[in-house]
Amino acid sequence: MSFKEKLKTDLKEIKNVLIPFLRHPMTEIKSLPDWAWHRIFLFQIIITASTGVLAALVDRKSTFSVIASMIVSPILTLLMLGISSLFFYYCFQIFASHTVSFRKLFTIVLFANVPQFIFQILNGFVPPITLIGMAFTALLLLVGFVENLRVDRKLVIRLLAALYAIFFAVWLANLVSNSHLEKNWHSEKDEAPEVELGK
Repeated sequence: MSFKEKLKTDLKEIKNVLIPFLRHPMTEIKSLPDWAWHRIFLFQIIITASTGVLAALVDRKSTFSVIASMIVSPILTLLMLGISSLFFYYCFQIFASHTVSFRKLFTIVLFANVPQFIFQILNGFVPPITLIGMAFTALLLLVGFVENLRVDRKLVIRLLAALYAIFFAVWLANLVSNSHLEKNWHSEKDEAPEVELGK
């Protein structure tokens, strides 16, 4: 099979899985496909690049920012997904003495974050939507871990609750910090003396 045929097959499989998942995420997260790494990465690149570009367009950023989002978003997201997956992988080993398939774990984390990627498109207009997206992601992770990896539900709930609390605290701190910076900037702008040319 040629590269073109393989790519076409991969794209068709991704489409066949993604559409039902978007319609019924809570149901579909229970039985995710066992994809090879190349298909997982292809899916990750497609979903993060497209949502990154849409977020830049909605936020009316420059053409350069839109192109940069197409390249940077998949890279940063891959790092985030990898770190998150490693965190859960070792947490399950340490606290539950349960070794799971890392590829399966990564797949669950990736699909669970799809709603968050989509909600991020409107983050510039409605900042709290990030919290809604993360809550949805946490719920999908809970179902995905318990149903696919057979991990103890109480342990997963405690881990996700702790992570969400940390995320909320960081989000709130950034919101307050940005608010203060914007307020100071406007204050300095109002206090700046007027300069009249010719005097």
